[in-house]
Amino acid sequence: MATISDLRSALTHPRTHFRSLGRLRWNGGEIVRSTLFAEAVVECDGERLRLCMPLASLSLARVERFMPQKRHLLSTSVPELRLLRGEMATERGDAVDILCERVPDALPMADAVASVNDNEEASALIGALDALQARLRAADVSHNNVREQNLLLDAEGEAHLVRWYYATVGTGGDDEAFEELRRKIASAADGLSVGDVADGYDALPRLDGHLSVRPIREGLAAVEDESGWGFVDSENRSVVPSVYLWVNDFREGRAEVETAKGMGLIDKAGRYIIEPRYEVVEYDSRSGRSMARQREEWIEFDYSGQRLVEEETV
Repeated sequence: MATISDLRSALTHPRTHFRSLGRLRWNGGEIVRSTLFAEAVVECDGERLRLCMPLASLSLARVERFMPQKRHLLSTSVPELRLLRGEMATERGDAVDILCERVPDALPMADAVASVNDNEEASALIGALDALQARLRAADVSHNNVREQNLLLDAEGEAHLVRWYYATVGTGGDDEAFEELRRKIASAADGLSVGDVADGYDALPRLDGHLSVRPIREGLAAVEDESGWGFVDSENRSVVPSVYLWVNDFREGRAEVETAKGMGLIDKAGRYIIEPRYEVVEYDSRSGRSMARQREEWIEFDYSGQRLVEEETV
């Protein structure tokens, strides 16, 4: 797999490393790393683009499933995603796929949240979140990674989401994350009351010592450590060891995980419900069923991990 050094070299000398993005301009800004991607924001032909370079063999699996469905979504809230096969060449001659996502002309919402001083400012931010959530519901899509770091606010006060590589068709996957953000904003303005924000605010526990921390879901928070992703409880005690390339948040006691061998499904004790040997595993918390892809065949499992559709022999 390509490395962050490969990406930095390509961004510095785009004409010799990119097939169709040779005219891009990179200002030397930060290259952000997650478990699945290394990414940088560039300008190319008048557009701001987020270039995402996969860091694992299965990094693009979810994107590949979502992109064909995205074409049928009549919504401007979901940006255009372009998967450029073999777009970037490394010094070793490897051809690397690049995911491109258009970046809105907007500023980080985290800055606005941190500077909230009164009820009026907080109400405006919560209103922007409400409007964004309504647009996602109308489009019948879940972003599945709604966090301050992935939210932008434009000059008109409209909120936008970035980093769509975990998105799925179907609503409901972002409800808890939106509620958590509303609570945080409301806590910054004394006395504010908003629709689904409870009276009073219980500060989120500090979960220090991790590279990345997601909001607590069903009593557990997904955390990224040097060794990978895992889960801790509200006291920051390890519940599921940080050994995964990627994890989803728990929903109805189940979470998708990714290992070097493939994707699987675990329970809240870290036991495998579906063994990690599939190219893609998608869990539907509403039905309790999962769909797993292996060798281009889709296999259905029930909540307990029992196969409902026999796997075909290839």
